[in-house]
Amino acid sequence: MIVPASMLTAPLTLTAQVVVVGSGAGGALAAERIARAGKDVVVLEAGPFVPAARMNQREREMMRLLYWEGGMRATEDGGMGVLHGRGLGGSTVVNYLDCFRTPARVLDHWADARGLPELTPGKMAPRFDRIFEVLGVQKLPESGLNPNNRKLMEGGRALGWQGDTFHRNANQCYGSGFCDLGCAYNAKQSAAITFIPLAMAAGARVYTEVRVDRVLFDAGRAVGVSGMALDADRKPIQPVTVHAETVVVSCGAIESAHLLLRSGTPDASGQLGRNLYLHPSCPVVGHFPGERIANYEGVKQGYYIGEFSGPLSGHPDDFLLEGIGAPPGIAATVFSGLGAERQATFAHLNEYAVVGVLLRDLDTGTVTSGAGRPKITYALSRADGLRMQRGVLAAARAMLAAGAAVSLTSHNPARILRTEADFGRVLDTPLDPGAMAMFSFHQMGTCRMGDRRDRDVVNPEGRFWEVPGLYVADSSIFPESSGVNPQITVYGLADVVAEGIASR
Repeated sequence: MIVPASMLTAPLTLTAQVVVVGSGAGGALAAERIARAGKDVVVLEAGPFVPAARMNQREREMMRLLYWEGGMRATEDGGMGVLHGRGLGGSTVVNYLDCFRTPARVLDHWADARGLPELTPGKMAPRFDRIFEVLGVQKLPESGLNPNNRKLMEGGRALGWQGDTFHRNANQCYGSGFCDLGCAYNAKQSAAITFIPLAMAAGARVYTEVRVDRVLFDAGRAVGVSGMALDADRKPIQPVTVHAETVVVSCGAIESAHLLLRSGTPDASGQLGRNLYLHPSCPVVGHFPGERIANYEGVKQGYYIGEFSGPLSGHPDDFLLEGIGAPPGIAATVFSGLGAERQATFAHLNEYAVVGVLLRDLDTGTVTSGAGRPKITYALSRADGLRMQRGVLAAARAMLAAGAAVSLTSHNPARILRTEADFGRVLDTPLDPGAMAMFSFHQMGTCRMGDRRDRDVVNPEGRFWEVPGLYVADSSIFPESSGVNPQITVYGLADVVAEGIASR
């Protein structure tokens, strides 16, 4: 049973063996694994439960309902939008369903460099097998590609670049094109309709619309959490307290760090909130005059080019090119210009194919606790910026190879590239914040896992070095950025942490 705390008329106090804060990929799997071991589990989620019947595919309503800060969260300098889900199932409800098993190169490096023997490819393989089974992951056939992703495939093949269709956690996908606004057809196998129901079947109690404000400590160990129930307008209405022997924080790299920092959590490493990776992403457009591409229709993210990926191909530039699509409202945040100029651009919206450049960032930012909200400080370093420029040019090259009349970048103003002779216009552009529209769809780090208390926030079991009973199970424990869409990695690392808790 899912209990909406917005209905509370009196303070709520609960007792459990384990309280899990957050219900995305990490929290949902942790709750399921621990409850299945016979533990008494309570799950607290800040956002609402939004069933498919409520997902009306309207940008304004769904963005406000399903994203932190209504999808308008950004870094402090405004240089990058930061999008992550808020609601039962977390970002798994609004992602594009991409399912990469963590590449062996990444797992081997994390295992060796951070002293994490449980993360070797061999030990992670059976975990990924079960996760794929629960999520119903299947490889998208090429026949399922929409015109937008097909253009990326054609361009990549014309250039001889390695690429493939995505594996996706979809069941009878209709290709409605509204993945980022939730799936109105329950085709997306999010945590909300897979691991959360499994957790409840094993006895877990789930409460939504509970903002957890503090982790509670007594005699140096975690003993529960406290917060507030929220009404439909996200205003606090009643206090909520959960007393528990074990606390599992699974709010994502931004909110987990924010919660732990404002709780005054002891951190011997001094790294809590640091080492934030964002996978900076930017769109590149190909204009195909007279062709109906309609990038927002069909399976939005169906094909990727891994030619330049470090984890997949060993390439030093380390970026992925992925087919993407966006409804008009979101697209409006990317295109430059005002008034008549923007109107002229949007007159051709259905003729645009869009490629997303996903950079594996090597340099990092921080999360600190601000006035009631997390403060995200991040600036693209020069080294990462130069690799992003090369990613933009590779995406433009793919669009031109697919037959685009021109390729447009997300700079302000846009750089118009007709041939490779124009590429210098990108290389000559300063790497200043705001010079190019950039977004983060994947936040990682801030509670880094490793075997040394002087450099790592949590130990190889996911427990805070200094705090018995306090664990983290989400993307914040990534030692570094994954370099691929991280959904399956989050599930996998949460399974490692949850197994240890369940066994005790």
